[in-house]
Amino acid sequence: MIRAALILFAFAFNASALEPQLASRGKLIFAHDFAKGLPQKWTAQFGDWKAVDGVLRARQIPADNHGAAARRVLEMQDGVFELRFRFTGGKGFHFGFDPKRGTLKKKGHLFSVIVSPAMAKIMKHVDKSKPKEDPNEDLAKVATKFPAGQWNTLLLEKVGNRVTAQIQPPKGKAILLRAEHPTFHVPTPTLVFRCIGDGIEVDDIKVWQVAR
Repeated sequence: MIRAALILFAFAFNASALEPQLASRGKLIFAHDFAKGLPQKWTAQFGDWKAVDGVLRARQIPADNHGAAARRVLEMQDGVFELRFRFTGGKGFHFGFDPKRGTLKKKGHLFSVIVSPAMAKIMKHVDKSKPKEDPNEDLAKVATKFPAGQWNTLLLEKVGNRVTAQIQPPKGKAILLRAEHPTFHVPTPTLVFRCIGDGIEVDDIKVWQVAR
């Protein structure tokens, strides 16, 4: 079984503005603020996803028996990703990636940044074809608080097999999560968004190439 090179690494630091830790921002290749509705190449598989008053509102539908899930097609490999999110009653918000089909001998998602009102973590997802041998694995995790109604900024970097996720609340210290896994440096065809529970809001999504 493939194991992570770095486990459970996280700390808080002072930051007035989030800056990449692994690489510099290159060309801006995608930006959307939901003022004009949902972006092109957007699909929702489960749940209710609507652009309302200039933000994306998502909620889980109990009858689905599945977390709300949506994707925006954007094929790339290394990159810098930024968005704002807040809880409006939801229990969890996930932002992550699937591996491009055929690049790994694996069934399922690649990794996600997962945030709840009480914690944040980077999780490598289970291989659904062999869940006992290769289960979900928390690579970095920190207990914290994200009050309902509070906008937070997430800056995620994916460079090689390394990932960082910084989360900045409106006041106080930012959280920095670092993780590394030998499966991470693969093409990813979509941005994956998930909502657990009765509501999260997302806005101001931006994606940059890594400066070379």
